[in-house]
Amino acid sequence: MDQSSASAQSLSVAGTIGYIAPENAFTTIKTKESDVYSYGVVLLELITRKKALDSSFTEGTAEGTAIVGWVRSVWNIREDINRIADSSLGEEFLSSYSIKDQVINVLLMALRCTEEEPSQRPSMRDVVRQLVKANDLRRRK
Repeated sequence: MDQSSASAQSLSVAGTIGYIAPENAFTTIKTKESDVYSYGVVLLELITRKKALDSSFTEGTAEGTAIVGWVRSVWNIREDINRIADSSLGEEFLSSYSIKDQVINVLLMALRCTEEEPSQRPSMRDVVRQLVKANDLRRRK
Protein backbone atom coordinates (compact mmCIF):
# COMPACT_ATOMS: atom_id res chain seq x y z
CA MET A 1 0.00 0.00 0.00
CA ASP A 2 1.37 3.41 -0.99
CA GLN A 3 1.35 5.71 2.02
CA SER A 4 3.19 8.62 0.45
CA SER A 5 -0.01 10.64 0.12
CA ALA A 6 -0.90 9.95 3.75
CA SER A 7 2.30 11.55 4.94
CA ALA A 8 1.98 14.60 2.69
CA GLN A 9 0.68 17.68 4.43
CA SER A 10 -2.14 19.64 2.99
CA LEU A 11 -3.09 23.16 3.85
CA SER A 12 -6.53 24.62 3.66
CA VAL A 13 -7.29 28.23 4.35
CA ALA A 14 -10.64 29.24 5.78
CA GLY A 15 -12.04 32.57 4.77
CA THR A 16 -12.86 34.72 1.80
CA ILE A 17 -10.14 36.25 -0.32
CA GLY A 18 -10.06 39.98 0.22
CA TYR A 19 -11.26 39.67 3.81
CA ILE A 20 -8.51 37.42 5.19
CA ALA A 21 -6.03 39.17 7.45
CA PRO A 22 -2.45 38.96 6.12
CA GLU A 23 -1.30 36.81 9.02
CA ASN A 24 -4.01 34.24 8.18
CA ALA A 25 -3.17 33.81 4.52
CA PHE A 26 -1.56 30.42 5.11
CA THR A 27 -3.28 29.12 8.24
CA THR A 28 -6.70 28.07 9.46
CA ILE A 29 -6.25 29.65 12.89
CA LYS A 30 -8.52 32.64 13.35
CA THR A 31 -8.10 35.31 16.00
CA LYS A 32 -10.01 38.33 17.26
CA GLU A 33 -7.53 40.49 15.39
CA SER A 34 -8.34 38.77 12.10
CA ASP A 35 -12.04 39.42 12.70
CA VAL A 36 -11.25 43.11 13.24
CA TYR A 37 -9.33 43.12 9.94
CA SER A 38 -12.33 41.66 8.09
CA TYR A 39 -14.63 44.23 9.70
CA GLY A 40 -12.30 46.99 8.49
CA VAL A 41 -12.59 45.62 4.94
CA VAL A 42 -16.39 45.77 5.21
CA LEU A 43 -16.18 49.41 6.38
CA LEU A 44 -14.02 50.22 3.35
CA GLU A 45 -16.56 48.54 1.08
CA LEU A 46 -19.33 50.68 2.56
CA ILE A 47 -17.37 53.90 2.01
CA THR A 48 -16.18 53.10 -1.52
CA ARG A 49 -19.17 51.01 -2.62
CA LYS A 50 -16.65 48.67 -4.19
CA LYS A 51 -15.97 45.02 -3.50
CA ALA A 52 -12.95 43.83 -1.53
CA LEU A 53 -11.33 42.72 -4.79
CA ASP A 54 -11.77 44.96 -7.81
CA SER A 55 -9.72 45.35 -10.96
CA SER A 56 -10.08 49.15 -10.78
CA PHE A 57 -7.79 49.20 -7.72
CA THR A 58 -4.70 48.48 -9.82
CA GLU A 59 -4.81 51.92 -11.44
CA GLY A 60 -2.06 54.10 -10.00
CA THR A 61 -0.97 51.64 -7.32
CA ALA A 62 1.34 48.68 -6.93
CA GLU A 63 -1.03 47.12 -4.40
CA GLY A 64 -2.80 44.71 -6.72
CA THR A 65 -6.57 44.40 -6.58
CA ALA A 66 -7.29 44.54 -2.83
CA ILE A 67 -9.36 47.38 -1.42
CA VAL A 68 -7.14 47.76 1.65
CA GLY A 69 -3.97 48.44 -0.32
CA TRP A 70 -5.74 50.76 -2.73
CA VAL A 71 -7.42 52.89 -0.04
CA ARG A 72 -4.26 53.04 2.07
CA SER A 73 -2.19 54.08 -0.95
CA VAL A 74 -4.62 56.79 -2.09
CA TRP A 75 -5.11 58.13 1.46
CA ASN A 76 -1.37 58.23 2.18
CA ILE A 77 -0.69 60.17 -1.01
CA ARG A 78 -3.52 62.72 -0.91
CA GLU A 79 -5.65 62.38 2.25
CA ASP A 80 -8.60 63.25 0.01
CA ILE A 81 -11.78 61.43 0.95
CA ASN A 82 -13.35 62.47 -2.37
CA ARG A 83 -10.90 60.20 -4.23
CA ILE A 84 -11.86 57.22 -2.07
CA ALA A 85 -15.55 57.57 -1.18
CA ASP A 86 -18.29 56.66 -3.59
CA SER A 87 -19.31 59.64 -5.73
CA SER A 88 -22.84 59.63 -4.27
CA LEU A 89 -21.30 60.46 -0.90
CA GLY A 90 -19.58 63.43 -2.52
CA GLU A 91 -22.98 65.07 -2.96
CA GLU A 92 -23.60 64.60 0.77
CA PHE A 93 -20.23 66.19 1.55
CA LEU A 94 -21.29 69.38 -0.23
CA SER A 95 -24.39 69.72 1.91
CA SER A 96 -22.79 68.92 5.27
CA TYR A 97 -19.25 69.08 6.60
CA SER A 98 -20.26 66.89 9.54
CA ILE A 99 -21.10 64.02 7.18
CA LYS A 100 -17.72 64.38 5.51
CA ASP A 101 -16.04 64.36 8.92
CA GLN A 102 -17.97 61.24 9.91
CA VAL A 103 -16.96 59.40 6.74
CA ILE A 104 -13.33 60.39 7.32
CA ASN A 105 -13.56 59.09 10.90
CA VAL A 106 -14.99 55.79 9.67
CA LEU A 107 -12.26 55.60 7.03
CA LEU A 108 -9.55 56.17 9.64
CA MET A 109 -11.12 53.48 11.85
CA ALA A 110 -11.20 51.09 8.88
CA LEU A 111 -7.52 51.78 8.21
CA ARG A 112 -6.73 51.08 11.88
CA CYS A 113 -8.70 47.83 11.67
CA THR A 114 -6.73 46.75 8.61
CA GLU A 115 -3.25 47.44 9.94
CA GLU A 116 -0.90 44.73 8.71
CA GLU A 117 0.46 44.09 12.20
CA PRO A 118 -2.31 42.47 14.31
CA SER A 119 -1.12 44.07 17.54
CA GLN A 120 -1.71 47.53 15.99
CA ARG A 121 -5.41 46.86 15.37
CA PRO A 122 -8.02 48.07 17.85
CA SER A 123 -10.27 45.63 19.67
CA MET A 124 -13.85 45.32 18.41
CA ARG A 125 -14.93 46.89 21.69
CA ASP A 126 -12.83 49.97 20.86
CA VAL A 127 -14.15 50.03 17.29
CA VAL A 128 -17.77 49.97 18.46
CA ARG A 129 -17.06 52.57 21.16
CA GLN A 130 -15.52 54.96 18.60
CA LEU A 131 -18.32 54.50 16.07
CA VAL A 132 -21.01 55.05 18.73
CA LYS A 133 -19.16 58.11 20.00
CA ALA A 134 -18.96 59.57 16.48
CA ASN A 135 -22.67 58.96 15.98
CA ASP A 136 -23.53 60.62 19.32
CA LEU A 137 -21.51 63.70 18.35
CA ARG A 138 -23.43 63.93 15.09
CA ARG A 139 -26.77 63.79 16.87
CA ARG A 140 -25.83 66.65 19.19
CA LYS A 141 -25.07 68.99 16.26
